[in-house]
Amino acid sequence: MRILFLLIFVLFSLNVSAQHFGNADRYDVTIKQIDICENATITNETNFTTSGCVTLGSNDFTVDIASKSVGATFGKYTDTTGMIQGRTYRYFVPTLSRSFTITGSVTFTKLSDGNSAVCNTDEDASIGSNARHLTISTGKVGGTATPMTGYVPSATTSGIQCRNQDCSDSTGSRTFQHDIPNTKSLYGSAIDVPTDGTGTMRMVYELSSPFTVGETVPVITMKFGTKNALETFAFRDDVGNDTCSINAYFPKFSVSVLNP
Repeated sequence: MRILFLLIFVLFSLNVSAQHFGNADRYDVTIKQIDICENATITNETNFTTSGCVTLGSNDFTVDIASKSVGATFGKYTDTTGMIQGRTYRYFVPTLSRSFTITGSVTFTKLSDGNSAVCNTDEDASIGSNARHLTISTGKVGGTATPMTGYVPSATTSGIQCRNQDCSDSTGSRTFQHDIPNTKSLYGSAIDVPTDGTGTMRMVYELSSPFTVGETVPVITMKFGTKNALETFAFRDDVGNDTCSINAYFPKFSVSVLNP
């Protein structure tokens, strides 16, 4: 059986113009826990409960999913010995840190003159004194990409988009929403992101086919892809300078559960 899904680390949309995509050179995520479950009740794409779960891993584990060796590294995290013989598992439920680190660049179109520019991740980007679960930092136009720490925002109509490096210039009342595409086999069924600053979130994915545990311990193989895993939006600050936001976007993640 093969389970294919996407781990969506930044799930929101912004009412701004000029969205562009690029590849991530570095994409660090922290896994808090992974469960495999017999059943799930999915009320909507932001509300679900699970039952009959077995924990495959529960230690903090940070991994660069842009690395070519990530599959082998990540495979060491899971332990399938707890899966019960004769039980049928249907759902995969990761608990993730809302913080992540990305490095990369995206070419975008400037609002001032329609010419191309490069939006880079910026290690010095700040959200100022704003709440981290309601604020998105800015990127850097030109220069060199440096590792930037981001955070998955809460769904809100009171979001803040920084428009310069220290967030002294920002736009408020932004709408951030967790809008999962309708293709569940690729994007998962639901996501649970707290409305406050709690540092973790959960997602649930329906296995493409239920997996019934036999006499042998199953093997889980995972693969990642970060092509077009960064998104950029173009802005102008309060004095008319071109600026941009750059955030994580839809890294691909496939996992296979097989009998050896």
